[in-house]
Amino acid sequence: MMFQERLSEIAANKDLTIESYRVLLAVIAKTDFENFIHVKQVQLAADLGMQKQNVNKAFKRLVDLGIIEKITQDNINGYRLNYEMGWKGKASNLKSHIKDKTREKIVEMAKHAREAKKATDTNDAKGENPVPPAKSDEEDLPQNLA
Repeated sequence: MMFQERLSEIAANKDLTIESYRVLLAVIAKTDFENFIHVKQVQLAADLGMQKQNVNKAFKRLVDLGIIEKITQDNINGYRLNYEMGWKGKASNLKSHIKDKTREKIVEMAKHAREAKKATDTNDAKGENPVPPAKSDEEDLPQNLA
């Protein structure tokens, strides 16, 4: 299933080159269950009649724009189509994936908030205000995500 709103955003994006669009379409065509992309860039370059360097640049651009994600699973580097683009697989697995991504974002935001507070406290009172001990990332999560 593809998500039309996200496709409209991509179509309007002026940072994508023709080569990036070609690579994106090829990637979507080769997307496996749960959005894993099981194709080597060398093979994709050959299939598309493109130079490998240009396919690599397109992948980097697609990652930078959040269209695909670079992942490491079981010590293997790879790529995954962003779930906001579409999803191939069970709806229950999509819900679990969204929950995991939301949890990761909350943990990251809590980490940044603690770091900002620590920097503010340090700069604020010339060391007069002690910094409270850092909480674990899990403590900052809402109860339904912990």
